[in-house]
Amino acid sequence: MPLQDPHANEVTSRLDVVIKLMAALFARDLNNNEAIVKLDKMQLSREQIANALGITTQNVAQVLYITKKAEKKADKKSKKSEGETTGVEAPAEVVAAEEVQQ
Repeated sequence: MPLQDPHANEVTSRLDVVIKLMAALFARDLNNNEAIVKLDKMQLSREQIANALGITTQNVAQVLYITKKAEKKADKKSKKSEGETTGVEAPAEVVAAEEVQQ
């Protein structure tokens, strides 16, 4: 439902500027990739992130895609290594038989 207030466009425009300034202040100490990921986690749109950082929305989308792909790959590796370290425990009979042989 659109806002009925005649000043609604002006208010939303000013809020967009505030969002852009706050995002730019937040991201000034980060490189673009880190800033993109953190601003995405803050639920800013790709367009808002791009405007705040002075880059294209395609650049934002590409960085997010690569980052999420790398996170999934890291999760798979960590799950695989957890499975190897915890592994399936040997039954008590096998352990007992090994102790007898020694």
